[in-house]
Amino acid sequence: MRADARRNREKVLRAGRKCLADDGFDAQMEDIARRAKVGVGTVYRHFPTKDALVEALAAERFKNLTEKAREALADPDPWNGFADFLYYSASVQANDRALSEIMGARPEVMKEAAEESGLFEPVSELIAKAQKAGSLRGDVVPEDVPLLMCGLARAPRRGSKGPESNWERYLGIVLDGLRAPAITKLPPPRA
Repeated sequence: MRADARRNREKVLRAGRKCLADDGFDAQMEDIARRAKVGVGTVYRHFPTKDALVEALAAERFKNLTEKAREALADPDPWNGFADFLYYSASVQANDRALSEIMGARPEVMKEAAEESGLFEPVSELIAKAQKAGSLRGDVVPEDVPLLMCGLARAPRRGSKGPESNWERYLGIVLDGLRAPAITKLPPPRA
């Protein structure tokens, strides 16, 4: 890719991230082009559909989440590493309306982006470390984390008022449910 094309792609991604974070799926490609200060044709050359742009942004987001999960592994307290990763993930969603909408409405896009980023490896390690330390209930499996994050994606709404704006409280309740020792026996994970 030529240098100018690469710069334009980055400008479109930055503008798309901002427009979609603010307006969710209601964001228009024309608005993204205007914010990026490029023609709408440039936007469509790089991303033929809004879905293609969303998939690129999801891939970028999950790359960042994977890096954060790897950083969390370095925390000497395994529970803090696990909880900090979940707080970071929830915070990202609270500030990105489109990501929250996608996680709730199109989990297959999120699952694919998570798999391609390698997210499940460090998350599995975080879970194993916290379980070995005795701070995370033993029946939590790595597949539970995306499910929890999809559920959390429906809770936070940036700029909203009332209970749905207090994602930190909701996540605190979820984390308490993940702590060891567990009181409620979980059914086995479904394949």
